Parts: sequence; C-alpha cells; structure tokens
Amino acid sequence: MSRILVIRLGALGDFVQSFGPFAAIRAHHADARITLLTTEPFADLARRAPWFDEVVIDARPRWWDLVGILRLRSRLRGFDFVYDLQTSVRSSRYFYLAGRPPWSGI
Repeated sequence: MSRILVIRLGALGDFVQSFGPFAAIRAHHADARITLLTTEPFADLARRAPWFDEVVIDARPRWWDLVGILRLRSRLRGFDFVYDLQTSVRSSRYFYLAGRPPWSGI
C-alpha cells in the first residue's frame, strides 16, 4: 500500500477551497494510506472528512528549534508521494526534511 502525504497548513478559506483537491487525491489514490499534515485549528475538521486516514499536526517549529525540527522530519519521512497544497516557502523546505520524495508543489 502506498503512503501519500498532503500538506495544507493555511487559513480557513484556503483549507475549504482545498476540498476539491483533497477529494481528487483520494479518488486517484483510492487504495493508498493518505495522511494530512495541517495545523491544530483544522485538525478536527480534517479528521471528520472522508479523505484522510490520518491527520498529523504541524506545530510549525522555529528553524532554530532542533528538537522540533527533528520531530517534524520524522513525521515527514517515509511517504511515497507528497502533495504540497500549501506551496509556501516553509512547506517547500519540507521537501528536504522529508528526504526529497516524489513531490507535487513548489
């Protein structure tokens, strides 16, 4: 079974506008285990949605917070493909923390 990570950290409006892409990703990867990386305000909504098997909170550690960055890196590793729907400078850096997996985003 493939493991897919979806990154969506943003504001409520951006999160809601991602419902279409979330559904498309689930339809395209019907048999995959799909994990959403998001921030705390959207976690409950995401857990109630039909598109994700797991929701992981991004605590958005500061770049000098080595323990926080290492914890984030461990959460980002091991995926077969990543959809970066956030497409921000921050989430683009996650590509390297994730070990440079196949990636859709910036």
